[in-house]
Amino acid sequence: MKKISRNEILPYKEYIQVRERFLQRVIKEKKLRRISLNNRMSGLFETRLSVWFQIQEMIRAEEITRDEYIEEMMVIYNDLIPEDHEISMTLFIEIPDREGLRTFNKTIVGIENHVELRFNEEIVISYEHGDEEEEEEKYTQSVHYLHFPFTKEQIASFKGWEGEVKILINHPSFQSEQVLASELVNSLKKDLTLN
Repeated sequence: MKKISRNEILPYKEYIQVRERFLQRVIKEKKLRRISLNNRMSGLFETRLSVWFQIQEMIRAEEITRDEYIEEMMVIYNDLIPEDHEISMTLFIEIPDREGLRTFNKTIVGIENHVELRFNEEIVISYEHGDEEEEEEKYTQSVHYLHFPFTKEQIASFKGWEGEVKILINHPSFQSEQVLASELVNSLKKDLTLN
């Protein structure tokens, strides 16, 4: 999927004028692409629109005008856009009690490498950019930017598959399983076509 370029970013005063129109599109898209994974986690499958909107919202909230700050933000947020043959998802760990969240996050270190998409006897395992070095943390973060890399064969299998597509948390300390809605699966198939 094509990364967002600088010329697609509106100055914050200009963005404010068109924000409501884009907000309605983003709300509609997020309703389709957000999923409750279990009672502690949810996920949002990202698109160019959702990432563009996040960049624009940061610029609006902070009233950013300096190009170097906008460029820095674009580098960070463009990482959410999937590479060729990938789907990307932001994983949210959602426990309202701060101490409960901290305790839970200590038990799921490495969760970013234990989320799976399963379909037609295929398993696609997540990874997080910049997570190549050994994790030394005693607890994990509450937000992870996951990528699911597909082989060409898996893409063909996924696009042709009409059965259930599941997303699993398969961490040694925590497991869950959720079936993706068919509308979401069809949207993800289109994402892989764009790559």
